[in-house]
Amino acid sequence: MTNSPLVNICADALHISTSQVMRLILRAPHTYKVYSIPKKSGGRRVIAQPAKETKYLQDVIIKGYLNSLPMHEAASAYKVGSSIKKNANAHKHNKYFVKLDFKRFFESITLDDLITHFEKYLPTPLSKEDTVYLARICCRSSDGRAALTIGSPASPILSNTVMYDFDKIIESWSLQNGFTYTRYADDLTLSTSIPGVSAQVIPAVLNALEKIEYPKLLLNNEKTVFLSKKNNRNITGIVINNEGRLSLGREKKRLISAMIHHYQQGNLSEDNQLKLQGLIGFALDVEPIFVSRLNAKYGRDVISKILQRKQSNQ
Repeated sequence: MTNSPLVNICADALHISTSQVMRLILRAPHTYKVYSIPKKSGGRRVIAQPAKETKYLQDVIIKGYLNSLPMHEAASAYKVGSSIKKNANAHKHNKYFVKLDFKRFFESITLDDLITHFEKYLPTPLSKEDTVYLARICCRSSDGRAALTIGSPASPILSNTVMYDFDKIIESWSLQNGFTYTRYADDLTLSTSIPGVSAQVIPAVLNALEKIEYPKLLLNNEKTVFLSKKNNRNITGIVINNEGRLSLGREKKRLISAMIHHYQQGNLSEDNQLKLQGLIGFALDVEPIFVSRLNAKYGRDVISKILQRKQSNQ
């Protein structure tokens, strides 16, 4: 046994020696497989997925350490009870929306940021050595720096907790100025029913980014959007209509109807059948009345067959 509680906990959980754990920790930042997938908005998203042994380490530390770190109520992704529906629900009674996001969000959260955050917020402080080990297990090394990645099991929970100080500042500002604030990963939404105040949002966010010690983030100005009832108010894929109700939106409804038609004709591929199942399940949660219309149009048996097939594959 070593004098490192973290190494000993990992060794016990994985049923390997402490020397083997140390080798895994030292190798962890260099064990990532990198590939890309197409983005809906165009271009490609880089995914960096850790090797199995690094994932095993991350699973141990998520349960043993990371789950005890604070997360703000405004964070509406990557935690129990969170969903894009809940995120949109928070804003449905407001008239004016400001949507923002960050450039290279996960990659901007560095190993040093994690070390500082662990030292500040772990309920039971670790030694400096173990704090570095804990951060090292969670980061990928690339171009001379180590940071979080999209594709790592530890990244979602860490991105939420590292934003705790930022979320506190923006939530406090929002309460004082008549706004509702939520953050879904790197997507920020602030909404209000007070006319003429939306211009205050960007200065408030920039001020918060200057105040926090870490991480160092930049707004993606190209994705900053101001919306009102005159616009299609879309929050993380859900439309809020002028009556303040959540909706799939016309485009998604047309897509679902077209896919069901192709399904009936026997022209829907296996992959698209799975996609259709997911879309109908999403519709049941967000706008169940639309599914009732699908039942009336295509027949309850058809819709049930699609959903039952999903269940049989689980």
